Amino acid sequence: MCLRLFLLLMALATAASHAEPPGVDARELPRFSAVEPAQALETFKVKHGFHLELVAAEPLVVDPIAVCFDEDSRMFALEMRDYPEQREVQPHLGRVRLLEDTDGDGRCDQAAVFAEDLAWPTALIWANGGLFVCAAPDILWLKDTDGDGRADVREVVFTGFNSGLPRLNVQQLPNCFAWGPDNRIHLQTGGGNRGVIRCLQRADLPPQELAGCDFWFDPRTLEFGFEAGGGQYGMSYDDAGQRFVCNNSDHLRAFLFDIRYAARNPFFALPSPLASVAADGGAAEVFRLSPDEPWRVVRTRWRVAGRVPGLVEGGGRVSGYFTGATGTTVYRGDAFGAEFSGNTFTGDAGGNLVHRKRLRADGVSVIGERPADEKGVEFVASHDTWFRPVNFANAPDGTLYLCDMYREVIEHPWSIPQQIKEHLDLKSAGRGRIWRIAPDGFKPRAAPRLGRASTAGLVAALAHPNGWHRDTATRLLCERRDAAAAPLLEKLLVDSASWLGRLHALRALDGIDALSPATLRRALDDSGAAVREHAVRLCEKSRRDGRMPDALWTKLCAMTADAAPRVRLQLAFTLGEGAASTEALAALAARDAADPWIRAALVSAPPSLAGPLFSRLAADAAFVSKPDHEAILVDLAGVIGAANDARATDAVVDWATAGEPRFAILASLGKGLNRANVPTEGKFAPAFARAREVLSLARADAGERAAAARLLAFDRSEASREALLAVLGRGCPESLAADVFDALVQFPAAAVSPPLLGRWPEFDASLRAHAARFFASSEPRALALLGAIEANAVAGPDVPAAEAARLRNHQSAAVASLAARLLPKPATVTREALIRRYEPALALAGDAANGRQIFHQRCASCHRFRGEGHLFGPDLESVSSGGKEKVLTHLLDPNREIAPNFAAYVAELTDGTTMSGIIVSETPDTVLLREPLGRESAIPRARISRLQTTGRSPMPEGLEAGLEVQDVADLLDHLSPPARQ
Repeated sequence: MCLRLFLLLMALATAASHAEPPGVDARELPRFSAVEPAQALETFKVKHGFHLELVAAEPLVVDPIAVCFDEDSRMFALEMRDYPEQREVQPHLGRVRLLEDTDGDGRCDQAAVFAEDLAWPTALIWANGGLFVCAAPDILWLKDTDGDGRADVREVVFTGFNSGLPRLNVQQLPNCFAWGPDNRIHLQTGGGNRGVIRCLQRADLPPQELAGCDFWFDPRTLEFGFEAGGGQYGMSYDDAGQRFVCNNSDHLRAFLFDIRYAARNPFFALPSPLASVAADGGAAEVFRLSPDEPWRVVRTRWRVAGRVPGLVEGGGRVSGYFTGATGTTVYRGDAFGAEFSGNTFTGDAGGNLVHRKRLRADGVSVIGERPADEKGVEFVASHDTWFRPVNFANAPDGTLYLCDMYREVIEHPWSIPQQIKEHLDLKSAGRGRIWRIAPDGFKPRAAPRLGRASTAGLVAALAHPNGWHRDTATRLLCERRDAAAAPLLEKLLVDSASWLGRLHALRALDGIDALSPATLRRALDDSGAAVREHAVRLCEKSRRDGRMPDALWTKLCAMTADAAPRVRLQLAFTLGEGAASTEALAALAARDAADPWIRAALVSAPPSLAGPLFSRLAADAAFVSKPDHEAILVDLAGVIGAANDARATDAVVDWATAGEPRFAILASLGKGLNRANVPTEGKFAPAFARAREVLSLARADAGERAAAARLLAFDRSEASREALLAVLGRGCPESLAADVFDALVQFPAAAVSPPLLGRWPEFDASLRAHAARFFASSEPRALALLGAIEANAVAGPDVPAAEAARLRNHQSAAVASLAARLLPKPATVTREALIRRYEPALALAGDAANGRQIFHQRCASCHRFRGEGHLFGPDLESVSSGGKEKVLTHLLDPNREIAPNFAAYVAELTDGTTMSGIIVSETPDTVLLREPLGRESAIPRARISRLQTTGRSPMPEGLEAGLEVQDVADLLDHLSPPARQ
């Protein structure tokens, strides 16, 4: 049997209980030896024109995961010596080393233990003359007051991170401090973590629930707050102040806006600001030089065979794609040359390599692309399997430093079967390296001593080509708060030829509270887009009694034609902070209403602006005539209804029913009114008859028919009920069916269940998925469906596996009991039986048309493929590059390993109802929950009594039940790359 066929068949062992793995013969697990520092350079292949230099190695440094520098270029290294399973060792093994190069040759020759007894330390940053160190649940302040190189002050400043968890995950801890463009320190929390955060040094600051967000604090005042999160390990800002992160299987993600704006409009949920921006996908192909470790080969074989839990990635390939992306850092130095400025560098710790991306603007977002001269190779790769690049740092000398944790095993210990662990050394104690990535010909520079610089010297450093100088000088100016700095900064803002110098001058003026409206006004005219964007944001700080100075406000309102998309995005948010911004917001909408990000920013303005803005846009015939402009009117109508603005509601109804009714706008208004518990009877009556007519026209625009169905949800008449029912059947587009079923929810179960069940045989796979979800959503409908199954009017196997599982776990005991009897959980299938059953699958010619039907029946409620289906779980096109086996594994074995962003959550609401799905984004005020079929609901936290994860994928096991060998071949054919079609 060929390896390809063997891997496919093993991946199909989806619902099988994992048998005890076989014992391991030590001869199957030969181990690679460590390479000593003196020989390590021989193991690397580095991009032409660059090389690695060893800055420090064991015994001077051990297990380094992060470094930072003080203002005099002293380097501090954070040693996570208790990784991965020694957190409880006393005293704790984690520590901070102070490393120094005393002879100026570029290599550290002296080390001191600055602080020790730290439990799983994960982040450090120098500020205010000392170190902030994160070791969950605490952020500590460490300071050396007597100059002996060892901290003699140790205080807990903040606490509560990861609190309340029964078991800490070593790879999901708070990490990666960074000095931000707002003169605050920012901390990534590791992906969806929670805890009640308290500042022990400021009793006047109330504790706050972290709620899956990232964290920031002012190092001077210790005020703190939260921002959007979603990264795992690795966080960095670019020169313009945009934040980038990564997680294990997505190596490049960017935050597009500040989620704090979400709090101002409770009736509109902003989309998640976090976007995956790699052109080749988050788990992009990578090119390792090192051999696959034998233990990985054995583990993958066991996973493919279903003998141990764990995600089978890459179609059973052990390597060749990102699985351990870490440390994503934007290069901001001056040693590499302009071509590399703003590039991102990401380690793949499991693949022993460093990957580079070039960024280019894409509207308000960016796209990261593999450089043309690095196709098929990586910027840095090693033959040594112990090389573990986990993090990077922009250094005072303009180069990029690389933290090499250097160890035999880097994987999370939970992911390695015990039988394999016994043959490995997870501790790998006593080793670690810090490398300098440098261009050929690089000469060590004299270490900058900015701590000794005058105020004038610090101001001059703000225009330095190296980002470390600019950030450090900005921080020191904020700490010193020298009044003499203000006029120097004002002059730099006017005279500097460097937009970077002008940007940092603006930031420093803000940091010392010396930013005047007149200065801001000048900055709004700056030739640098990043300077203008930052100035727009800072204008919000100039408000007094809710108003900005007139000159600033007038200037902002005149900037709606700014050429830079990110300036206009920020302008859309900032203008929404003012009550008299209708004309300016309308001008932005006229240009950018088709951009989903800017449109969302406009609609996120306080609800009081929705009515005036709607009226202004609706009165503009040229605006209304463009089809892609309707979306913003739809969103505004929903806000108007939810805000219960009676006058604006009447205006929307009058406008939307004059002439040809605008169904989508009326339906959105109705949904908002329902949210406000405002009766809608009679408001839309003039449009109902026309909606029924359009709905019945198969030749009508699909979008218009769907909007008509949504509108009819507010008409409880028999005529509308029959019109909705009449649409369902052969030939009904799946996109229309979703809205029809949503509308039918408003009618009594006794009125709609019998006709729907009578029409069940006419439903194709996609309609059955919608119908089953419709019936499962309430007890009376669920009992009606199960009654039809019991009477043999509906075949049990016709109920999609996802909905069958939902019925078996229904909150109604009567439904759950009946479903368990009529729709039993599929029996487990042994590996051997699956091999015998599916072995011929790849030898058969596939029928893509039938495969598409299978996709709609079993996959489309949770996945999208080539524009079909629903974006609930991962888009299958994003994983298709790994091969058909990888796609099947994702679909059919959902619980082997679950990424945090695809874990199922259950929200119990204060009214006694429950909702389930995955969390798309969170703010301190709102949870955006996505349910199967792609529907999203913004749930105010005030309505949530409890929110908890099930610890499992929202997809049920057993999706392969009922598939024949030919069905498998057909599904594979449909999910093949286009060339196979």
